[in-house]
Amino acid sequence: MLLPDDETLRDLLSRLDLESVSTSPHDGDDFYVGTSPPAGNGRIYGGLVFAQSMRAAQATVAPERVAHSAHAYFLRPGDPEQPIEYAVDRIRDGGTFTTRRVVAHQGERAIFNLSMSFQVPEEAPSRQIDVEIPAEPRGEAYEEGIVRGAAALGGSITREQLGSLPVQILVEDGLDMTAGSTGDREPELRAWFKAVGPLPDEQALHQAILAYASDQTIVVAAQHPMPWGIMDPNTQSASLDHAIWFHDEFRIDEWIYAVHDSPVLKGSRALGRVLFYARDGRLVASAVQEGLMRRREGAGLKMRSRG
Repeated sequence: MLLPDDETLRDLLSRLDLESVSTSPHDGDDFYVGTSPPAGNGRIYGGLVFAQSMRAAQATVAPERVAHSAHAYFLRPGDPEQPIEYAVDRIRDGGTFTTRRVVAHQGERAIFNLSMSFQVPEEAPSRQIDVEIPAEPRGEAYEEGIVRGAAALGGSITREQLGSLPVQILVEDGLDMTAGSTGDREPELRAWFKAVGPLPDEQALHQAILAYASDQTIVVAAQHPMPWGIMDPNTQSASLDHAIWFHDEFRIDEWIYAVHDSPVLKGSRALGRVLFYARDGRLVASAVQEGLMRRREGAGLKMRSRG
């Protein structure tokens, strides 16, 4: 396989190339082992575990069957210093659909659970919600907003500590993860995604890398109407679950336009949604995530109602 020139993308591809092992202390039909790069916050980036779980499931399915959905729960923070074992259950191989379950373990502890479904492609009537896609990608680099946010809070984070580097993300109108809203900002966000180098012609890999990158931005819009940011010291945030659906073929090494919104924030849980469009206007994937967005006691919590 021809590897891209960018070091961060090469590293991601190497970590998505899981090691197959024959025995395991955990239950399953197939077993794989993956690793994580060092993390600035001491926790494995959730999108990496999602993508590695997808790759483990994909390795057990005939290539003519294409993933159409993946549903996952983040159970515990992962330790980047330890390997991750993925136990795959071959739940069902039907005439049209194939189902897999993947549980990621570190030691005796499960840290992540994934259910994934595959389908033999079918020709059928189709429709979609269209959006106006800008002629050219534009926006602030995602990692620049994170680095600036950390500095505003008196800390520091390097670009190398961010999981987004293998995929370039441009956020329209910029990214503000610390400042609050005056109440007039809608819970919406639009961004562009593209791998920083060329990738092999393997749709399953492109799907896994889009899932990897989608964890970066999907619930950010939930904070936009609030008087505080996700990176505010009094805000605790974490991914709780994540689902992604694949509707059509795409390449993540070509620009993908992502339209985000967040319909609700209640009970310290924010719901984020995103539609992914190819440059030619095709809706190629959708994702939904519920994320923890908890304000610490005494920090205050206000939210503007929207009709």
